[in-house]
Amino acid sequence: MTTTPQLQATDTVGAVDEDRVEQFVGRILTDFAGAASTAMTVLGDRLGLYTAMTGAGPLTAEALAAATGLQPRLVTEWLACQTVSEYVTYDPTTGTYELPAEHAAVLSVADSPAYVIGAADVIAGQYLGLDRLAQAFRADGGVDYGSLPSCVFSGIERFFRTAYVHELASNWFPAVPGLVDRLESGARVADVGCGHGVASLLVGRTWPKTTVTGFDAHQPSVTTARAKAIEEDSPGNVSFRVADAAAFGPGPFDVVVFFDSLHDLGDPPAALRRAHEVLAEGGIVVAVEPWSLDRLEDGIGNPVVRIDYAASTSVCTPGSLAQPGGYGLGTQGGPAKRVELLTEAGFRDAKLAADTGFNLVLTATK
Repeated sequence: MTTTPQLQATDTVGAVDEDRVEQFVGRILTDFAGAASTAMTVLGDRLGLYTAMTGAGPLTAEALAAATGLQPRLVTEWLACQTVSEYVTYDPTTGTYELPAEHAAVLSVADSPAYVIGAADVIAGQYLGLDRLAQAFRADGGVDYGSLPSCVFSGIERFFRTAYVHELASNWFPAVPGLVDRLESGARVADVGCGHGVASLLVGRTWPKTTVTGFDAHQPSVTTARAKAIEEDSPGNVSFRVADAAAFGPGPFDVVVFFDSLHDLGDPPAALRRAHEVLAEGGIVVAVEPWSLDRLEDGIGNPVVRIDYAASTSVCTPGSLAQPGGYGLGTQGGPAKRVELLTEAGFRDAKLAADTGFNLVLTATK
């Protein structure tokens, strides 16, 4: 049971409601528990513990340690942490632990539509970058993306891949009028801020008559994207280039897409103007962004909004401020601002085409 010391009212803070203090202590300790447990989640992922438990049924700590080649005492303690966090179930009569199939779908089954463990690596990167972020708060606000821990990039890839695989072809693109027909007939697509190229390769595989060029200013990401293309037998309709979002091309393109990248750019208005320049007449621009709301107060307490604002403060906004333009759009902020940016760039009929509760799909035409 949590207890708090008696608080005395002072002229500085006014009267203190001790019940509210008690409630907030419980809330903050719950958050601390989640943050501490996330470190153990990262370990379970990196060490293959979740994978070893998937489909294995009840296991003793010793059996799991043997299966993974890990130190038995630490595996035992890790399992205890997973038990009290309710990630695994524990049978005290047999001393065995089990990862339920429903939890494996979230933690270890990469092709599951609920697979979100990549976010844990992003959170680990937030902690690794705290010193640099604190310096940015005291200076110009910028943190160069190239200085971020590698786990941020791999975590972003794994986290967003789930939505790309399960939403892009079935929900996002069909919501954009005329887009699927163009892709099926064969379109020229520019993927701006392509990162590791997961979405570019998916579009190329799904619509083989279409050509996709992925652009990213981060050379290591483009190198990774090219390596992934080789792993997929170097599809002839997908390629990757290093280019700034405000100068990609030359085009012309029939479709320009921004997959979870618009908010990361140093100058989103310049990137959208460039998209307008390189699009053929009647071309389509699509911006898929993390889900957000127009009014800050509407997101209070929402776990998705909480995670995204933390990521925005630690990764996305400082990354934008470190680039030419320093716009700092932020991961959140709602669809209205993004529709406004599309309209200001010269596009017609800018609108929110789909709201999945995890992503916003915005579109407009030239």
